[in-house]
Amino acid sequence: MQIKDWIAKASVGLATLDPEGMKKSGILPHGGSDFFPVIGYPPLTMFGPMDDGPLFADFARRPALPTVGYIHIPFCPSRCTFCHWITKTKSRSEEVDDYLNYLDQEMMLYKRKMGVDKIAVQSVLVGGGTPTYLSAQQTERFLQSVHRHFDLSNCSQFSIEAEPTTLLGEEGLRKLQLMKDYGVHRISMGVQSFDDPVLAYMGRVHSRADTIEAIAQIRRAGISNIMIDLIYAYPNQTVEMWTENMLTAVGLGIDGFQLYRLRVQKHGDRQGKIIKVRDRKPERFPEVDEILLMKYLGTLIAQDHGFQQFQTRIYTKHEKDISHYLRDWCCGLTDVVGVGVSSWSNLRGVFTLNVGDHNLENYYDLVRAGKVAVNRGKVRTRDDELRRSFVLPLKNTQVDKAFFEARTGAKVSDCFQNEIDWLKSFDLIAEDDRNVWLTARGRFFADEVCTQFFDPNYLPFPEVARPPQAQRVIA
Repeated sequence: MQIKDWIAKASVGLATLDPEGMKKSGILPHGGSDFFPVIGYPPLTMFGPMDDGPLFADFARRPALPTVGYIHIPFCPSRCTFCHWITKTKSRSEEVDDYLNYLDQEMMLYKRKMGVDKIAVQSVLVGGGTPTYLSAQQTERFLQSVHRHFDLSNCSQFSIEAEPTTLLGEEGLRKLQLMKDYGVHRISMGVQSFDDPVLAYMGRVHSRADTIEAIAQIRRAGISNIMIDLIYAYPNQTVEMWTENMLTAVGLGIDGFQLYRLRVQKHGDRQGKIIKVRDRKPERFPEVDEILLMKYLGTLIAQDHGFQQFQTRIYTKHEKDISHYLRDWCCGLTDVVGVGVSSWSNLRGVFTLNVGDHNLENYYDLVRAGKVAVNRGKVRTRDDELRRSFVLPLKNTQVDKAFFEARTGAKVSDCFQNEIDWLKSFDLIAEDDRNVWLTARGRFFADEVCTQFFDPNYLPFPEVARPPQAQRVIA
């Protein structure tokens, strides 16, 4: 089919979801022009001040759960306009070495405070930033540190995020070979677009050609699971351009992709420069109807080429190739040990967020003081736990009622039936005796549906329509 044919087909399919009806419902923030990505609950950006004391207080007596690992590398080749996280660009090798020293010390502190020789994890994600910014020598040193502090014997997936230019040439291939040798299963590469002018506008330093070569390099190194990230609704991006991007992605022979709608409002420790672009030149941003059409095109083209949405916004040909880290903590509700600046942890009923500061000395000071580098957090309440145990599985796959009850001691119907019934009236949610899930329409508007189950204090857009009695607090 031609690009115009894909767009015509998607337009017909999108109409079946009645986006105009959703706009009139009041459920979409500002008629769909804003959105809040439901990644965790409660939202990380709403944590209050905390040090590492509550994270480890009476640790041995608190119920243990399976655990996954997250490690944050803040270094990047450039600062992307859409990035909301702490990054350090064009850092000298000595600065990277210093960070790796403190990262190793923080892993050691975690072990000591948890009272273990190694931290057993069932999956690991190394994110950033750009973990592959490290040199080959630094990559090996870092991977040795991971193996020294984490028990990977039952790790089903070791995944590392990457940027194309950092994988090129002999040095790039050597880094990939080291990753393969140290047990890395999966590379998740931030591609974002195949349009060189859009990439330049994003502040990226790679090109379409770099992406193609980086994928070839990953294959040369023998790492079989290759995923890429793509962003839609970006300034200067048309529906036609996005369609061509998707058609390129499905033809690369990769294992899958994650599709992200551009996030304008702050979502991490640092407001992205993209908000200044919107304030100065809002006319460059696609309209809501174009954004929704881009989103539908992503699903349509993916599924037509054999990619399934095994988790919301994540498309792969085989379920095993999704992010196990995301699957484990969003669906399995595992604990998380997070190390590095801006990383987050979830241990035995306590959420924490590490210091997220462009000045790495603030991170180093906490580690030098013998502390895991926490400066924000939350001890979960009963209400937090019930909502989290419902919201995250619902957003990503489905809610298993028996699993929910076994985990919380409560029935789904006793906690959320009011909201479920209200959302059923919009054909957004369905249920049977065993599960609760998002309908096709509900999955398309998954973030907006899932925020309906938030406590009022955590609502990103308090003005959206809410079900009757939604203000009640779960006992």
